[in-house]
Formats: sequence, structure tokens, C-alpha cells
Amino acid sequence: MRYLARELEQRGYRAITPTLPTVFRGIRACGEALARTLETRIPKGSVAHFVGHSMGGLVIRDYLSRQAVEGLGKVVLIGTPNGGSRYANWLLELPFSQEVFESLPDLAEPGPDIAPPLNVPPPDIGIIAGTRPDPVRNILLPGEHDGLVAVESVRRIAASDEMLIPCAHEWLHWRLDTAEAVASFLETGKFHG
Repeated sequence: MRYLARELEQRGYRAITPTLPTVFRGIRACGEALARTLETRIPKGSVAHFVGHSMGGLVIRDYLSRQAVEGLGKVVLIGTPNGGSRYANWLLELPFSQEVFESLPDLAEPGPDIAPPLNVPPPDIGIIAGTRPDPVRNILLPGEHDGLVAVESVRRIAASDEMLIPCAHEWLHWRLDTAEAVASFLETGKFHG
């Protein structure tokens, strides 16, 4: 998220990019780590927007379902497997995969059961999905997807606006057009304000 953070900082935002144990720990543990980080890093009286890529978006959703945030702004989820990823289902079939990668069940279809945000009213949520996988992954997954996450999975939650970007999953948050779309949504509630 460093590239995206840098682009947002150039537009006047202060970015916090916590390191979360997303590879080896589940959403709940990552959400608790996020809560500990944010306790001391969000200045009182400020507006707090949340932007997450992939599992990071699930962590944000889980955090907001457990914690009302004073000054909550907008939320952008980029390539987030809200309805799970078929790849995680396949990986779960491997011996010891769940013991090593605690996050796999959270990433598998049909996706985690996460309550809506506690804030009333809830925040505006924008979703960005990728639509350009490499040829090999295009054979493995049906429908429109980014190589790991289906567009329909990203769309599994109610959103104020959405954007499709012709890009593979692992590069979605490394693009200038993504940064511009995120900034537009944070400012206007639309990806192209």
C-alpha cells in the first residue's frame, strides 16, 4: 500500500499503513492489530477514511463492524474478496494449509460473515475490482475476475459506487488510475467526481 499511500499524501491526506499479519493470521487477529495501531495514530477531531486492498478490505470491514469510529469518513475496498475466492477454497484442500495460513477460511467462498459498520449512518463504501488476469488464471476461474477474485465477489456488499479496472489482482493498488479513483471517492463519494 506504500505507492497508494504516497499518491494520497501528495493530494493532502495523511496515510497510515499498518503492517498486519494477513498471511498467517485470520481477519479477527488482523482487526485487533489494526485497532491497536489506530488507537494512537488517528488525531482527535480528524476525519478517518479507510482504504484496503484484498484481505485488507475484509480486515477494515471487520474492524468497522466491531468499532464505531469517531469522524469516520469514506471506505474504499480494492479487489476485496467479500464473497471469497475460489483459489482459497483450492488451497484449503492441501494438507496443513489451514494450520499454516489461518486466513484461508476467511478468504474462501462464500466469504466471511461480517456485520455492517457500527457507525450510524454507515460510511459511503466504494469498491474497485480488477478485470484482467493473466491467460493461465483466466482458464482456471469462470466469469469476470482479476485472476484471484471474481468481480461478483467484490460486489457482494452494498456500495455507493464501483469501478472496474483492467488489471490483475496483485497490481490493482500499484496504479495511478487507482490512486486517482480513490482520491476522487474520498473527496466526492464517486470514483469520477
